[in-house]
Amino acid sequence: MNDYERLLSDYQKLKDEFEVYQDFAESIIQRLSESLTKSEKKLDSITNIVEVSKYINSNLREDNLISMINDMIIGILGVKYSSIYLLKEDCTDEFIIKATNSINSDSDVLKEHILSSRLDGKVFVINDNDPLFKNFSGREDIHSIIGVPIYLREEFKGYIIVEHSLCDFFSQEHSSFISSIANQIGIALENNFLYNRIKESSIRDPLLGIFNRRYFFELIESKVKEAPENNFAIVMIDIDKFKKVNDTFGHQFGDKTLIEVSKIIAQSVGENDYVARYGGEEIVIYLGEVNNPVGVFEKIDKLRSDISETIIELDDIQHSVTASFGISFYPKDGGNVQDVLSVADLMLYDAKHTGRNRVVSSWI
Repeated sequence: MNDYERLLSDYQKLKDEFEVYQDFAESIIQRLSESLTKSEKKLDSITNIVEVSKYINSNLREDNLISMINDMIIGILGVKYSSIYLLKEDCTDEFIIKATNSINSDSDVLKEHILSSRLDGKVFVINDNDPLFKNFSGREDIHSIIGVPIYLREEFKGYIIVEHSLCDFFSQEHSSFISSIANQIGIALENNFLYNRIKESSIRDPLLGIFNRRYFFELIESKVKEAPENNFAIVMIDIDKFKKVNDTFGHQFGDKTLIEVSKIIAQSVGENDYVARYGGEEIVIYLGEVNNPVGVFEKIDKLRSDISETIIELDDIQHSVTASFGISFYPKDGGNVQDVLSVADLMLYDAKHTGRNRVVSSWI
């Protein structure tokens, strides 16, 4: 082999080695690039999860929190539709829509054709080259659906249903991300429940379940401030000889009496009316939008009759009680809540000192 052939052979070997090295290097770069892309996606996903978590925690008091979360899912994933379904309270097989960006008929389609058989609380993915809801007019073509369950302390509560127009759109990353959102929704539901329970305990009497005195007057004062031209009535109620009931039958029966009387009163008022415990055995009612004093008197007199005809039972004790009522009116009896209340108190005093089991009104 002459020198030229030897040089040519060495060159070819170097060239082959370089190409092998180049292929190897490109392969490594490709793998590193794919790994970097996956890491960036994971980082983006983690960042989104953190942001969603911060957003949820800062908006726990919002009544439309679930809708706000649903809007975030749509914005982050860029999907066609997103809906959040929760099982109806005290029900294990009926879903109700809590948030969606589709129309109501779409939601019914999902409940009937997707969720009706999805009570196992597992992640599911549906893909089809043909539109999944092609028989339903007015609905955009959907080729891919993912459903992720919502749990609260290991108890199945509902589903997040996300839809896309592309077939095979949803990946494991989507499933993981939506699952993390589902976990956040579960936490939000629990925190919202605890917040509402604390809120309720701060405005309601713990024994009777009706409003407490402080909140009642805050509510009425705000109504007068917002609409001073609106008429209303205040009714003061006192259970007759309640101390004797307590002394004769015991405090447990006394509590049962207060509870039963409060129920009768609460059931007798309308949605614009409010009932509160004023103190001890006294209860106060706000009757909104009052224009007929005679009608108010008749309504309260029927309430008086209903209370007197109710037999209260506890263990082997059966007993009935009566109550006295005083009615006053705004603005006839005063330009503020306290003045109107004072007149109702005077009317109650007259009712109790003229025979009890009576209704006395400032207008009649």
